[in-house]
Amino acid sequence: MGQKMDTSQKVVTCLDYIDQRLEDTSEQTIQIAEMIIDDIKELTAGYPQALKDNNLQAHADKVRDTQMKWVNQLQDIILEQTQRDLNGQVIQALQKFAQNLNQTQPHPQLDFDLPSVVQRRDENLAHEYLTQDEIELLMAADNAPAQSMHH
Repeated sequence: MGQKMDTSQKVVTCLDYIDQRLEDTSEQTIQIAEMIIDDIKELTAGYPQALKDNNLQAHADKVRDTQMKWVNQLQDIILEQTQRDLNGQVIQALQKFAQNLNQTQPHPQLDFDLPSVVQRRDENLAHEYLTQDEIELLMAADNAPAQSMHH
């Protein structure tokens, strides 16, 4: 097993995990923006063909459906962005706290267990925790015989 983490290292590890998740969410936002651009290009390119084929009604319906899809996506992104900004501020405050933790407490008495989702990111500790898929498989296996008895 890997080295034993002190409380401050655990806090930093948790903060890094949260920070990485926020970064992943930012990447998802960029991917969504790229998909919107692709849809707009496709709709714009499709207009002359719809005009030529006398099929403007179907094209207009497609434009409306696409607009509604992206309005909903963009509303979600705006909400997520607000939360990301707040989460970023919280992370900065906690990081400062974590840095001060060892300085103000020479004998670390406070400790906590790392959440399993954070522990799994460390290869040395990963074998100690089940993945979500493994948990669901076990839950399904436990429930399967019980359910068949009730029938």
